[in-house]
Amino acid sequence: MMIKKHESFHDWYLLGVAADLDIGEVELRLMFDNKKDYARVIFKGASRCLVNDFLIQNIIYSMEVLTDFEADEYKQALGALDNSYSWGRNKPRKNIAAITATLGAELFIEFDSLAVESIPR
Repeated sequence: MMIKKHESFHDWYLLGVAADLDIGEVELRLMFDNKKDYARVIFKGASRCLVNDFLIQNIIYSMEVLTDFEADEYKQALGALDNSYSWGRNKPRKNIAAITATLGAELFIEFDSLAVESIPR
């Protein structure tokens, strides 16, 4: 998976989050610790997104895609999304991206597919 290629984006900086409900996309803009490598992660078919503790500086510890609907991690992420949204419950299950932080923002994003693109500088 594309996320594993980037070692779960460990120590990448989360620069920004953009969400567009009309097209069902959530985009993360990222910069590596060397301040030379940039990427964007686009979650397509995104139906719900929860961001906690977004700061002026956000460092990713891990980005993982949860696909095992019976796993405790998936149930916890789904519970957080269900508590934040009055819609989306009892719909067909989707993948959930779980982004944990070394510092700052932590996110859950419910989605169908994703793409990772390098951003030339």
